[in-house]
Amino acid sequence: MLSEKDSVNAALVNPEDREEYHRSLGLTKKIESRKIILVGRSRCGKTTLIRRLHNLDMSYHKTQSIEAWSDAIDTPGEYTDTPFFSRGAAITPAYDADIVCFCHDCGNDICRLPQMFSMSFAKPVIGIVTKADTDDTPTEQAELFLHNAGARHIVVTSSLTGRGIEELIDLINTIDLNDY
Repeated sequence: MLSEKDSVNAALVNPEDREEYHRSLGLTKKIESRKIILVGRSRCGKTTLIRRLHNLDMSYHKTQSIEAWSDAIDTPGEYTDTPFFSRGAAITPAYDADIVCFCHDCGNDICRLPQMFSMSFAKPVIGIVTKADTDDTPTEQAELFLHNAGARHIVVTSSLTGRGIEELIDLINTIDLNDY
């Protein structure tokens, strides 16, 4: 457990410079027979989360276009960063997904997800709070943004420490696909 001083200092360090960033979480759970799409602002942690879910190296690379995996679709943050562009650009690839995941990092106080954006999808929507790297990281505002965007289930995660990752996988594997 980090002390308060260490917690503040850790938040100021580039995650790629931290030892935990390169440590494998050794996840044993996997997404089974379902495909998710991650939608959220640039640098909110969508690609890093997908890389953690697949136990891949954590080197950062900017998502320039839609990237499709067998169980996930990663979208560029510009789809959400640019008002009015996001709706069509995010909705179209979602047809190939079973579950829509709205992502918002807890350090960002600007939300670009439209109110009740979930109504644009005939699929269940999960809200994922990202970058909650310490137990005392404030997540309330990110949770409120995701709730207002229409997420019915919200999971607080950290790709750095593994917080909430297995809970997220369990939710993806068990959520009622008709619950939207």
